[in-house]
Order: sequence, then structure tokens, then C-alpha cells
Amino acid sequence: MALLRAPVPLGYGHASKEAHSIAAPLLTGAALALAGVVAAADKDKKVFYWPGVSLLMLVATSMALLASIQLHYYSRQFLYSRQDIHDWYDLDDSPGHQAQVVELYGWQGDDYGKWERSNDWAVHCFNAGTVLLGLGVVTVLIPPDGGQQAFCRWLAAGLVLLCTVAEVAWTLAIYRKNTQLREERGDELTAVAKPRENA
Repeated sequence: MALLRAPVPLGYGHASKEAHSIAAPLLTGAALALAGVVAAADKDKKVFYWPGVSLLMLVATSMALLASIQLHYYSRQFLYSRQDIHDWYDLDDSPGHQAQVVELYGWQGDDYGKWERSNDWAVHCFNAGTVLLGLGVVTVLIPPDGGQQAFCRWLAAGLVLLCTVAEVAWTLAIYRKNTQLREERGDELTAVAKPRENA
């Protein structure tokens, strides 16, 4: 029988969908809106300390997040389950269908590998985008020389920088945890597939 493959942890595909189809577009919009504010600022009043760096960071954020959306969109077509196969094809335990089941299950395993590779790149782009967004906001908050409310802006910039560092640490911890889970559970969740009764 062919091998079916499953995400590790099993809810990973759903979590990825939420990040790339909901969070990434919202964060992209926020980054572009903030870039518009920086670009439209009065150059004579020097509202931002490094407007060029801020624009670069915010545009890079948008591009990374858009890449994550596109990569997720491409990869999502390759993620489906055994139940999806049985929902689309009228299969039973008859010998005539057995060969088709083996072929379809083999395709699922191959397609899962395509999803995993493309989705991993989407995750890398999303995580890079969130870090770049934090750094871009920090550069926007740094007060210019003689700027008003400099203490509050430095405090806000420090808070965002602290949260961005925490995001990097948390992301690296999740990468390690998911890699360990894939090694521990991957073989258990990739099983010789047999058609379920009444599938």
C-alpha cells in the first residue's frame, strides 16, 4: 500500500492557513499604510529620524509578507487528507478500486511533500516579515533631534524592540520544537494506508 502523510502536529496546516490568509494580509496593509505616512511626512519638519531606513524596512516587510501569502496559496493545493480523497472519489474495498486507492494514496504522499516544502518557505517569509515589521516600527518611533515627546517615543521604540526580540526567540523555539516533533512523530503518522470501512 502507498504511504499517506500527515502534518506534525496535526493542526499545523490549519494554523498555517490562519497566519498566511488572515494575519499576513492585515500586517501587509498595516506596513504599507505606515510606509505611506512616512513617505508623505513633511521633510522640513523632520518628523522621523531615519525616514529612508523606515521606508526600506516597511517595504521589505510588505514584500516578505506578500511572498508568504503567495507561497501559501501555491502550497495549499497540495495539502489534503485521506478523507478528501474518499469525498471526491467513490471508492470501496473491491479489487478494482484497490489499485486506484493505492495510486491516490501515493499521490497524497507526494503532494504532501510539495506542500511541506512550499509552506516552509511561506512560514520563513511570514516570520521574516513580522520581525521586519517590528524593526520598521522601531525606526519610525525613534524621535528626531529636538522632536516632541522624545521620552515617550524612545519608550515606545524600546517596547517594540523588546517585543521583536521576544518574537525572534519564540519563533526559534517553535522551529526547534516542530523539528523535534517531526522527528519523533513523523514516522508514527506516516503509516501504511488501508482504506477505512465505509470511507
